Amino acid sequence: MKDNSKSVNLNVLNVALMFVGAIMGAGFASGREIWQFFGVFGEKGIVGALLVGILFIFLGTMTAYIARKLDTNEMGRIIVPGNNRAVTNAVSWFMAIILFTVLINMTAACGAMVNQLFGINPMIGGVLIAVLVVATVLGEFHRISKVFKFVMPVLFAAVVIISIAVIFSVEKTAVDPEDLKPSPIAGNWILAACLYISYNILAMIPIVATSSVNAKSEKTALIGSGLGGIFLGVLALVIVKALQSDMSFAQDADMPMLAYSMRVNSAVGITYAVILFAAIYSSATSNFYGFTTKIKDGPFKNRLVICAAATAFVLGLVGFKNVVAYMFPIEGYLGFVIMAMIAINFFCVWSKESKKKCDRFNLPEPLVRVTGGSGGEAILILGSEKTGLYDCGMACFEDKLIENIHRVLDRENRTLDYIFLSHTHYDHIGALPYIIKEWPDAKVCAGEKAVKVFASEGAKKTMVRLGRVAGEKFGSSVEITADGMRVDVIVTEGTSISLGNEKMTAFITGGHTDCSVSYYLEPQKILFASESTGVINGTGFIYPSVLKSYKSSVESAYKLKNLEICHIIVPHYGMLNEKKQKTFFDDYINAAKSEQELIFKCIAHGLTDEEILQEHSKVYWSEGRSANQPFNAYKLNAEITIRLARVDFSENCDKIIE
Repeated sequence: MKDNSKSVNLNVLNVALMFVGAIMGAGFASGREIWQFFGVFGEKGIVGALLVGILFIFLGTMTAYIARKLDTNEMGRIIVPGNNRAVTNAVSWFMAIILFTVLINMTAACGAMVNQLFGINPMIGGVLIAVLVVATVLGEFHRISKVFKFVMPVLFAAVVIISIAVIFSVEKTAVDPEDLKPSPIAGNWILAACLYISYNILAMIPIVATSSVNAKSEKTALIGSGLGGIFLGVLALVIVKALQSDMSFAQDADMPMLAYSMRVNSAVGITYAVILFAAIYSSATSNFYGFTTKIKDGPFKNRLVICAAATAFVLGLVGFKNVVAYMFPIEGYLGFVIMAMIAINFFCVWSKESKKKCDRFNLPEPLVRVTGGSGGEAILILGSEKTGLYDCGMACFEDKLIENIHRVLDRENRTLDYIFLSHTHYDHIGALPYIIKEWPDAKVCAGEKAVKVFASEGAKKTMVRLGRVAGEKFGSSVEITADGMRVDVIVTEGTSISLGNEKMTAFITGGHTDCSVSYYLEPQKILFASESTGVINGTGFIYPSVLKSYKSSVESAYKLKNLEICHIIVPHYGMLNEKKQKTFFDDYINAAKSEQELIFKCIAHGLTDEEILQEHSKVYWSEGRSANQPFNAYKLNAEITIRLARVDFSENCDKIIE
């Protein structure tokens, strides 16, 4: 489930530092973990640290991607491929327990730090960190994010600077390899590196997922997570180099980086102690927060959080060295399974998203495709307060269209408020009389010329005739009518109609017809392009549909091109993918020029209109196109286009499209 705390809108650096803070806790900043899993192996340990840095980048970005695509920080859903509820819940609880153990480690670490630094009872440090963590966690994620925002940049810079100071100030000493003692269950550098990333991913998943969900955008989440992995790789390398300055010394110290900093001088030592405490606090807070998300909200939640922290403190009394040497490797072995699952889940989510991008009918919210059949599209817009229908499709599919609309609106317990018409051709407004009859209070929005078209008996007879031809082609028994068509709201350039938090803005885009209108839905930045800027067939071929003016058509393309657009809906096609969207209007302008040049060449060679139609159909007609448009309808439009081109050619063909 998505985090319910306040919207944070983290930027790239915030996301990166949240990632770093989840990992750079006591074991990391104190040097104990880095020594145990890398430093003890000498030069091979440096290679291991590089490997871990790379894996942090990949695993962090995979987690961020899954979280953004599924819009969740729920650990089971991030990790488990598929939707098996039992497995998801089991993994989610397993992860919660692992996150709980992090607080055990941090209370032990804080106890070890105050004991090493001041010689006081370790329990004092453990109690201190437990109290601070509980106080922060009870403030929810927005409080934690503020802590990271201000603390982590200082921590990162200070650890790097002090590590470099240790590298250049501590005299190098030789060591007998026999004196070095890797963890008994992580005895070689490859296994140690794998275990390190494995158990750390358990701590990383909840905080990276939560920060990604709260990031400003998906791009921000992915770049931030990758940057966090880079930061962690850099930190690991400089700490390894610092620790290997005196390997015997590092081996003996509970917190070798703290001990090293004291060797530089007491001021550096005290400074590093403060840094270490902040690192312990940040890591304990982020991971314990992940654990508490599994505790249900209610009157007893705060008490349960406090009891859990107290239990972690008691268990942490076993000692910091023992926690790092035994608990971390055991968790690492368990983490291998989690790593495999999250990698599989990433590829499952990525594959599903890739298929979505290829599906031109997979529309973004708040759009729902309710098209009744072949020919023209119909799209329902579910605004926060009002609903709208973009185009109606052909009359012969009115029954299926109405059924589709009812299925959506009845589920939402809503009615149809607006009907937005792109223009008045039969394949776009044929079903309008039936929609008006079903929802008589819906307001019909269209361009000014649409009023005259609906008042013209000749135009209505043409609509009925073409509607019957389509009905025969598709085997429909619907009685075709054009009665009852009307316009309630005449839209002009810039007319905006509110749907609540959303609004539809009209742009007059001539070229196909005099009544052609494109609509722009905000804040989603979705453009419903009119047929004046072209139609695409199933193979991606763009063909113009200019029935009034090539010049107006191209001007319309330039107008729409300048809008800030996230998605483009193209008539008779659906939604463009990202690649096509970037070049669509330029491609259309070139397509319009190509069609015009083809007809001009035919005219120049003295061909008749019928002969030009034959040449035109070789390029612009196909059996695939017949699935959506009867040949007679194509022929009618092409004949109009050819007559239009003859007029343009006779006037001044060189200045039609520049």
